[in-house]
Parts: sequence; structure tokens; C-alpha cells
Amino acid sequence: MIPIGFSTYATQRVDVFEALPRIREIGYDAVEIAIGDAWPTAPGKLNRNARRRLAGTLRDLGFPPPALFGPVSTCARGSERQTMRAGFIQNCILTEDLNFGGDPGVITTTVSGPLTDWENDREPVAADLIELANIAAGHHAILAVEPHVGAIFDTPEKAAWLMENTRHPNLKIHFDHSHFHVQGIDLRHAAGLCLPDTVHIHIKDGHMKDGAVTFLLPGEGSLDLIEYFKTLLEAGTEVPVGAEVSAMIWGRPGYDPWRAAKSCYRALSSARQQAISESSTRD
Repeated sequence: MIPIGFSTYATQRVDVFEALPRIREIGYDAVEIAIGDAWPTAPGKLNRNARRRLAGTLRDLGFPPPALFGPVSTCARGSERQTMRAGFIQNCILTEDLNFGGDPGVITTTVSGPLTDWENDREPVAADLIELANIAAGHHAILAVEPHVGAIFDTPEKAAWLMENTRHPNLKIHFDHSHFHVQGIDLRHAAGLCLPDTVHIHIKDGHMKDGAVTFLLPGEGSLDLIEYFKTLLEAGTEVPVGAEVSAMIWGRPGYDPWRAAKSCYRALSSARQQAISESSTRD
């Protein structure tokens, strides 16, 4: 059964040691830890003892080693690249410290920096990401990059090109179909190009109107979650499907992270079960 995960990106203002048991109690099978500077789990805010406690808590709750969401400016230049590399190394060290399993840890980011045009910039982008993948490899980690609507790296075709032209074992794809869905890109088309190299998954919903994107919780929009899980089942993926609550939602006044977490889980677990049932009936 495909695991369902939740990201602490949605619980920025909640102590992680309070959040994790509640996430597990709701029913989630896996967790992603957000490690941006504004989160309590940023590398600079976790000393050695806190890292040991966090890894132990995850293990005791029955979670697998977490993926880490640590955005960096992957294609920074000059002195800014040195600063970015130093930050990325700290992210990788934290990934290693929280990895109590045998497989490489996963750290995710988008592709960003002074980029203007994919056709002109894709070769430097690939070289920049290979450099970071080499760093990740030294810490038993995989860098998973996320195609993102509105960014230079935004389509499944670009993801497929990157994988074909790097072939680095520590550089893979973070698949968040919401960024394709709002662009009107077909689910099965996107999955076919991305899933073979996917090591991390986010799921949310959304739509675009007049060029403006609005992200929603899974189950609140037009993305067919049953078809989504059927597609994953047919592809044979075992990567956890991680519910991501957009900053558009958690930044609102009165936001309740636990109401959002429960809503996501209900929608995803129901769709997963229905997809399994329909797939079994068809077989």
C-alpha cells in the first residue's frame, strides 16, 4: 500500500516534538521535515542532542527516516554560490543525522537562481545540480528537485531532460503534480515522464486563473485523487504521497494546522482505498 505522509511545512509555529505524535495519531505513515530558516527544525536551530532526540522520536513513532524540505538557490553565482553551498552542506549533514535507515536520505528543493530561459540555461542548471548531487552523495543523501509552476523548471518534459542528461544516482525528481495540474498538463503524461526517477512526492490541489495560481488542500479542487492513486499503483511506486499545505493556506489568519492535516488525510486515505478497490476489481 502506498504510504501517506505529511509535511511539517504546515506546522511552522508548532514545536516539532508536539507535532510528530499528532501527525502519527491522525494516521500518517511518513513525514517530511521542513528545514527552512523560519522553521524550528532549521539546521542551525538543532544541536546534536536535539538531532538525536528528533531521530529517536521519529523512529519510536514508527515513521521511516524523514525526507527534508530544504530550499536553496541551486543556481546562485559568485559569492552567493559559496553561501548557498555552505547552507546546502548543513542541510545534507542534518539529512544524514536524521537518517536511521539503510537507504540514502532525501533532501528536496526547487531550482532557482539568476535564470532566464530554459533552452539557454539548462546546461548550466544541470552542471549546478550535479555539483550539489556530488555533495549530497558524500552524506548518503539524494537531492530531489521539484518542477514548480512559474519557475524556469516547470514541466515534466524538463524533468525528463534533466534526468536523461545527468544520470547521477544522487540527483532525482520530487514529483508534485499540482504544479502540472494548474497548467493543464495531463496526469498520466506527467507521471509517465517523472515517476521513473521520483524519490519524493507532494500532493495538493489548485487552479490557475488569468495567470494567478491558487493552491488548495488535496480533495478541495478538480484533481481526481482516485485516478491519481490508480496512476501511482500502475506505476508500482512505493514512494510516500506527502500532503503539502501551501503557504497560501497556512499563512491565513486563523489557520488550524490540525484541521488541515485531518482534511488532507481523509481525502487521501479515502482515495487510496477506492483506487485499490477499483484496481483489484478490474484485475
